[in-house]
Amino acid sequence: MRNNRIAIATTVFLILTMAFSIVLLPVANAHTPKWEIPTYAYVQPTPNPVGVGQQVHVYMWLDKVIAGADPTNNIRFHDYELTITAPDGTTETQTWDIIWDSTSSQGYSFTPTQTGTYTLEFSFPGQIYTWDQPLSFMGMLMPNQNTNDTYLSSSASAELVVQDEPIFTIPNNPLPTEYWTRPIYGTNWNWYEISSNWLGQSSPGYSDLVIEDAVGPLTGHIMWTKPNEMGGVVGGEHFIIAGDTYGEGSAYATRFNNPIIINGFLYYTEPISLAGVPGGFTSGNIYGPTDCVDLRTGELIWSRTDVPALSFGYLYDVQDPNQHGVYPPILIQSVGGSFFGPPVPTSWNAYNAYTGDFLFTITDIPSGTAVDGPQGERLIISLVNYGTPSSPNYYLQQWNSSKLWQGQYSGPSTTPQVVPPYTNGTNPILYDWNVSMPSLNTMASPLAIRAAFYGDMMLCLSGYLPSAPSTVFGSSHTDPYMYFAVNLDETEGSIGNVLWKKTINPPSGNLTVTFTGADPTTGVFVEYNAETMQWVGYSLEDGEKIWGPTGDQTPLDFYYMGWSGMSGKLAYGNLYSCNGMGGIIYAYDLKTGNLLWTYGNGGEGNSTNSGFEVPGPYPTTIYAIGSGVIYTITGEHTFETPIFKGALSRGINATDGTEIWTLSSAVASSSLTAIADGYATWCNGYDNQIYVVGRGPSVTTVSAPDIAAAFGTPVVIKGTVMDISSGTTQNEQAARFPHGVPAMSDASMKDWMGYVYQQQPLPADVLGVSVTLSVLDSNNNYYDVGTVTTDANGFFSYEWTPEIPGKFTVFATFEGSNGYWPSQAETAFTVMQAPEVTAEPTPMPASAADLYFLPMSIATMVAIIAIGIVLILMLRKS
Repeated sequence: MRNNRIAIATTVFLILTMAFSIVLLPVANAHTPKWEIPTYAYVQPTPNPVGVGQQVHVYMWLDKVIAGADPTNNIRFHDYELTITAPDGTTETQTWDIIWDSTSSQGYSFTPTQTGTYTLEFSFPGQIYTWDQPLSFMGMLMPNQNTNDTYLSSSASAELVVQDEPIFTIPNNPLPTEYWTRPIYGTNWNWYEISSNWLGQSSPGYSDLVIEDAVGPLTGHIMWTKPNEMGGVVGGEHFIIAGDTYGEGSAYATRFNNPIIINGFLYYTEPISLAGVPGGFTSGNIYGPTDCVDLRTGELIWSRTDVPALSFGYLYDVQDPNQHGVYPPILIQSVGGSFFGPPVPTSWNAYNAYTGDFLFTITDIPSGTAVDGPQGERLIISLVNYGTPSSPNYYLQQWNSSKLWQGQYSGPSTTPQVVPPYTNGTNPILYDWNVSMPSLNTMASPLAIRAAFYGDMMLCLSGYLPSAPSTVFGSSHTDPYMYFAVNLDETEGSIGNVLWKKTINPPSGNLTVTFTGADPTTGVFVEYNAETMQWVGYSLEDGEKIWGPTGDQTPLDFYYMGWSGMSGKLAYGNLYSCNGMGGIIYAYDLKTGNLLWTYGNGGEGNSTNSGFEVPGPYPTTIYAIGSGVIYTITGEHTFETPIFKGALSRGINATDGTEIWTLSSAVASSSLTAIADGYATWCNGYDNQIYVVGRGPSVTTVSAPDIAAAFGTPVVIKGTVMDISSGTTQNEQAARFPHGVPAMSDASMKDWMGYVYQQQPLPADVLGVSVTLSVLDSNNNYYDVGTVTTDANGFFSYEWTPEIPGKFTVFATFEGSNGYWPSQAETAFTVMQAPEVTAEPTPMPASAADLYFLPMSIATMVAIIAIGIVLILMLRKS
């Protein structure tokens, strides 16, 4: 023990000695005359050799790292040059003005088109060190002694052999053809196509409910349900309304607010009784614990009362010299800000998404327009007036959350408990830029950012959009207003350059105009004229009007509601209008304004007509768009109870308006839907349960006779296909379906899910799933013998007569559907060999004895007998 203590003490002493030695070293020794620093250049093409037409990666670097280079500054080497000489003597030259990699490395990729030997020449021309700012070292600022030092030139060359035969590449695994879960194994890179997250209402884009690459379901198949609070019919006769139901939270007492999905986990905050309900109690917590559950199974992972209602999820992809990959997910509660009145800085409280543990707080986050950067960083772009309303002095700023994790603050912690606020505009630690915008100082106020696109441009508004006189707010605006565009692409000029201005006169008729959104792909932004329910499109290139107003929509579209209110959804090059009470989706081409299709005003499979139930159309609202599907809910600002019958959640093809699936569901307009990983979740106001729908696992069974069958007799093959999603093991479902819940076809899914989970009648014409039966016979031949459809119990049977004897292996295959992943089972049976038929015996040919001796012997015996009889008679007479 004593020796161990001595060893430990010695080790600690040595570590501290080395640490103090490092700290006490200056960043650079003062030196006169200035140094001439030799460099060694290196270049490496890889792979080498390579097949013609295959991509080659070239890496170039110097042995020296320029003094003081840091990801947060611009101290870098300059003017690398790479010359590639092909086998036929032709050359290609690439140059890099700035080597942004702080380790002095530069990469380049090209595809050789000739066989033979390529020569690669990398050269560094040398460089004088021109920077004089203090250098940061372990949280301390040191004098910069390197100014006017010279890094000497160097060069290197390499040969690349290109051959006819391609070199081996490891192919991607195929996308899954069976039920899958998280985590996704790290070599399955291409599975990003079928997986996604839903980061929550306060994330960029999510307020519009359009995340084009979010993967939602193609089915209304229920994976599981979970009570959010008491719901459904109360029972008894002591209410003024017979059969009244529990309230579902519309419109201002949301019971399922802002669901977040990250890495296959669903996060939501439970409601508390009457908290937040108008007329209910207001003291104490408004929300209950925050829960983390498995998206696919509903299994509770953690539930914590110390985790508040969440604002968004944060996923940051770190790509720096020391770290690559996405940080562990963080859950953010945003506190502060301002909905009405002047902007107010906010704070973020951060929590570990895997455990719910508190991590840190970030203070003084500016207000502005949030944009996601290429690595998932949160960028907040703000127009800030450092002057007064009468004498403005506008600046354009971009706050960057990734700078919180770049070692900007002293001490070893990269995530301090409280990140110090930043207010010094001349040294913006957390800002990418802070640009003076004098051209804005003469524009009409207010100035507002309407849309911003990372590394491209932003669209801004000067003045007020037109509005008709209002009895609510008591004001109207009828003056011309101006849109202007601002450059955010440093490769196209200075950040903050005003690209264009366009003054627009208000439309005639005292119309209220609202801004809908902008789409950088089509280069269009859209306005909505509220009173006429029409849309107008403008160009992002110059602000010119390019189409509109569009044609008439149903008058009930005047009554908008929910998160869709007054605005359409821009996705896939289209504008989708669905304002609520009208019950119709209108799809317009964003480039032309032409109407492409409508949903809700047609026949079966394209109707939202309720007859007398609402009455009129079911109020329909878009609540998510992703993976080429529009997800809608039936909901109102305030449901009357009992809620009208027939409300549906829907999945609709965003390309042609085809109805993909429906499911009985009524959703409060203030509640939200989330889609990710091929699933969707929401709270159903009919029973106040959380639903998750998506493609579930299935199990197939098959059996055949255990006793060998006689050849020529039919064999009965039978089995089942069952739904084994976690919801089928819930108490009610397990009690009602002790032998399991049968799987059903997509065509029957709505009514079947209603029967299994929503106490609806057993559908009379339910259609099961198709099963293909195949055999491997005794001659080792494989072939299909038939296709069957399961019944309401999930059962199938098939009669088949084998044509040869021997052992048969039977395969029952359910190919899967939108509602279920495939499954397969196998069994075996034997057919006995047929008995051989006994042949008729062939008569033996007669011998000579048989032909002559035997007849003579018989005749002799007859003669003897006759003589004997005569002698006996003669003796009697005598």
